[in-house]
Amino acid sequence: MIYHLLVQFKDSVSALRIIEYATFRAAFAAVLAFLVATIVGPGIVESLRKRKLAGFSPTGSEHVDAERKAKESVPTMGGVILLVGVALSGLLFMRLDLPQTWIVIVSFLLFGALGAMDDWKKLTHRKGEGMSERQKLVGQLLISGAAITALYAVGCAQEGRAWLRGPSWQPDPYPVARAARGDTWDTLAARWMGDAARGRELASMNGRLDAAGRPEPLTEGRTVRLPAPAGTYHRADLQVPFSKRFCLDLGLLFIPLGILVIVGASNAVNLTDGLDGLAIGVTATVATAFVVVGYVVGSAVLARELYLFHVPEGAELAILAAALVGGSLGFLWFNAYPASVFMGDTGSLSIGGFLGVLAVALRHELTLLVAGGIFVVEALSVIWQRSWFKLTRRAAARRGEPTPQGKRWFLCAPVHHHFQRLGLHENKVTIRFWIVSVIFVVAALATLKLR
Repeated sequence: MIYHLLVQFKDSVSALRIIEYATFRAAFAAVLAFLVATIVGPGIVESLRKRKLAGFSPTGSEHVDAERKAKESVPTMGGVILLVGVALSGLLFMRLDLPQTWIVIVSFLLFGALGAMDDWKKLTHRKGEGMSERQKLVGQLLISGAAITALYAVGCAQEGRAWLRGPSWQPDPYPVARAARGDTWDTLAARWMGDAARGRELASMNGRLDAAGRPEPLTEGRTVRLPAPAGTYHRADLQVPFSKRFCLDLGLLFIPLGILVIVGASNAVNLTDGLDGLAIGVTATVATAFVVVGYVVGSAVLARELYLFHVPEGAELAILAAALVGGSLGFLWFNAYPASVFMGDTGSLSIGGFLGVLAVALRHELTLLVAGGIFVVEALSVIWQRSWFKLTRRAAARRGEPTPQGKRWFLCAPVHHHFQRLGLHENKVTIRFWIVSVIFVVAALATLKLR
């Protein structure tokens, strides 16, 4: 909103041209989200406390449940702080004329609403029961399905591709050519770009201009990088780490893949939210990674240098990621040990949905898998714990045991509770998980270069 208000005066007031820089707006979005969260936070926490919106969900572990019971007076549904700070900051600093930014923001709010419904039901129901797993999953599928279908529709319209299409290999996103004997930059530009006058541009793109700005001589057999075809943004193509030339148009498979990413991210963050400051601290690190990813893929030059798919609105999406970083730090102000408020499903589902939609919009689903390694490990620990319990119980039944009992791989799942059961203080577990999350983020950012 601020962008549209100020950009019209940039010719009259030269200082206002700074509003065109996404980096400037991203920094201010992060700061504003932090300030909003810290300013409105105390009021929201007090309101939740007065309404006695507090409680805890048992895990089945006596040790963990005893610690949770000691915190049952701490209000939950604190994710409202995040929703207010991030949404307000994002709407103020993002460009409102791009459908992708609206899809991310609306998905964030809808996932937050779904989580709030679940929290409210848990806290007001006599037995403390929230929405069933099936009800929650249906809600997640509906929201993620709508978001992915919207992204797919926008992409098809912008690239002129048909909706109904299957997977297909696409041409090299950043093609190269080999210079033949007698070739010059002008002849190559004429052959591959259809315009001999662009020879100097081609030489510049390959870093072959001398000190005077003239194209250097072209030697036979030299590999020359060519510009990607104009108007090709790979809206439904799969981006694979460590690969320069991989370019698979998913077609309609883009929709189920996107739904899987978003629902998986939403549930993974939800499972990680179990210790003071754990989920929100990891969120801040992962969101920081996507600030970098968004800025890089939003720049045609940087994307080409790193062989990444160019996403024109990437820098605007980076602004939203920056708002999530600021909002996360603002919420951590209240959620750090000992927490004065918990985010609840209101926060965890909205964060996961936000990161999932953002990763799909930027075409970096696999980068999210690496950067969000803590979320992945937490989710896998629960899946493995349940699977192992069922497998061992069935094996006991086949052995003819009168009362077959399953075994547990971890002392308690998700895995952060396992470390608690080993005797580590929850604050130490949280900080160590933050450290590992930073390592995952660095590894994810390294994959942008190692191609």
